[in-house]
Amino acid sequence: MEMDSVFLKNRLALLPSHEAKLAFIMPPASVVNAYFSEIYQKQGADAACDYFLTLSTHFDGFSSAPSFALEGSEQCPTLRIIRLNLLGKSFGFVFEDPSGHALVFSELADEVITNQILFEIAQLFPQYVVIAQENKIQLRQLEFAPFTNPVDMSALSTKSENDAYIQIKTLNTEDGLAHYEELSQDCVTSEKMLQFKEREFIFYIRK
Repeated sequence: MEMDSVFLKNRLALLPSHEAKLAFIMPPASVVNAYFSEIYQKQGADAACDYFLTLSTHFDGFSSAPSFALEGSEQCPTLRIIRLNLLGKSFGFVFEDPSGHALVFSELADEVITNQILFEIAQLFPQYVVIAQENKIQLRQLEFAPFTNPVDMSALSTKSENDAYIQIKTLNTEDGLAHYEELSQDCVTSEKMLQFKEREFIFYIRK
């Protein structure tokens, strides 16, 4: 507010560095999470993530190895974490870099990442492909070459391919997962990739 302008100028003038000034004016986690949630509810996942990416960019709040213990610490004074409740368990969402690459991580270091948790994340952030590898969850906005020659694998799942990937679209996670596990045995792949789009789950298998 206007009445705070002199106060803020004087306080900022006392701080020794640009980084210290950013840490002083960075909103607390509760405010960031409240804004994110409000934007998500009113405008959707894209708008909420755009807000958080803009905030993270302006305040250099990125992390490639985040943990809840680092938020606001001396090492990461402007790191803020979006809280996620996934199947009753506590997870966090952060951006890894200004390109929009994101990470989802558990509050518990030994949390086992299940398929059900990945499905929850995919539904929360449909603009991203969820990539799980060695208990690390990455979110990427990927563009794939067109998939052609769709083949029905069951009444609920369809397979199609391009030069680099096999795609499985499914209306049922159990059915799609069964086909995914069967086909992935014949492919050299170390990650699980999935997306939720137009009310379907989509698995991607790297050839």
